[in-house]
Amino acid sequence: MRVAATALAAALFVPTLLPAQGIVHEPAPVRLVFTGDINLGTRTLPDGLPPDSGRGLFARVDSLLRGDLVIGNFEGVLADSGESSKCAPRSTRCYAFATPTWLASRLVDAGFTTLNLANNHANDYGLEWRQHTEDTFRAMGITPYGPVGTVAITPLLRDGGRMTLVGIVGFATYPHSGNLLDIPASAALVDSIRPLVDILVVTFHGGKEGTTATRVPNGPEFLAGEPRGNLRKFARAVIEAGADAVVGHGPHVLRGVEFYRGRPIAYSLGNFLTYRGFSMEGVLGLTTVLTLELDGNGQFQGGRMASLRQLPDSGLAPDPAHRSLDLLRRLSRLDFPGTGARFADDGSFRGP
Repeated sequence: MRVAATALAAALFVPTLLPAQGIVHEPAPVRLVFTGDINLGTRTLPDGLPPDSGRGLFARVDSLLRGDLVIGNFEGVLADSGESSKCAPRSTRCYAFATPTWLASRLVDAGFTTLNLANNHANDYGLEWRQHTEDTFRAMGITPYGPVGTVAITPLLRDGGRMTLVGIVGFATYPHSGNLLDIPASAALVDSIRPLVDILVVTFHGGKEGTTATRVPNGPEFLAGEPRGNLRKFARAVIEAGADAVVGHGPHVLRGVEFYRGRPIAYSLGNFLTYRGFSMEGVLGLTTVLTLELDGNGQFQGGRMASLRQLPDSGLAPDPAHRSLDLLRRLSRLDFPGTGARFADDGSFRGP
C-alpha cells in the first residue's frame, strides 16, 4: 500500500509551503469540531425551504462551531433543477434531497470548513449535480471529501510558522465512496494515508436508522435488507490501521462513545440541522456538537459534546434539560461498559 500512498499524495491538492515562507513542519495541538447530518432545506418538498434564506438556522449555536476545522455530514446535493431517478413515482418511503445552491453560503457563515459527501444522498440527482456540489463547496472555501479518491488533507498553521497536516477520509456503504463493508480494504486505505499526515480522522455513514437505532449492536446492521456495516469491527480496524479518531453518521440519532487503544469513537452524531424531510420527534430531535482536542501526534487530550435540540421551522437551540448528554451517557455505559466514555455534567468526556 505504500505505492498507493505515493499515488494518492500526487492526486491530492496540498498547498506548497516553501522554506522561504518560514514554514516549519512541526505538529501542534488542534481543535476539531464535528456535527451530524445537515440538510438546509430541499426544493422538492412543500415549504421545504427556510424563511429569510436560512440566516437564523445556526444563530443560537454558532459559537460552538469554532475550531481549526469544523466538519459536518452534508445530506443531499446542491441541485437547482432536474428530477431525481432515485425514487419510484409516488413513493412514500424514498427521499431525494435537492438543496438550492444559494443556501450553501449559510454553511460558510456558520463556520464550516469541511463537509462529508460519503452518504446515501450524495447521488440523489446524479453525477452532474454531485460534481456541482463538490465544485461549489470548493469555490466557497469549504473542502468536500468522501467520493472515491478524495481525501481532505489540510495544512494548519500556527504562530511561529508551525504546520500540522490533518487528514480526513470518509466511508459509506455505496460504490461512490470508500466501502466500509470491505473492512480489509478500508483499513488498507487508512494505512496508506497515515504516512502523509500528522493527524488522521475517519468518518463513516452506516448503521440502521430511526428511533430504535440508538444502540450499537455486536455484529452487522441492516436497513430494509440493505447491509449497513459491522460498525464496531470497522471502527476498531481503522484505528488499528492508524486513525486517531472515528466519527459516525447515518442512524439519524445519537449513539454512544467509546475508546479503543486510547482513540475516541463517536458512533453517531445524529441529525444536526435538517430543515425538511427528516423527523424531529423524540430522540430524532436531540443533537450535539462534538469537539475533540488532539495533540500534534493525534493523541486525545480532551473532548466535549454539547446538548442541543432541533426546533421545528426555526433551527437549532441549546437544550437546558441536557437530554442529549443524558442519552449519550446512558448509551455509552450500556453499549461499552468497559470502554465507554465518561461524561461530566458540562458535557466534557474522557476515556475509561
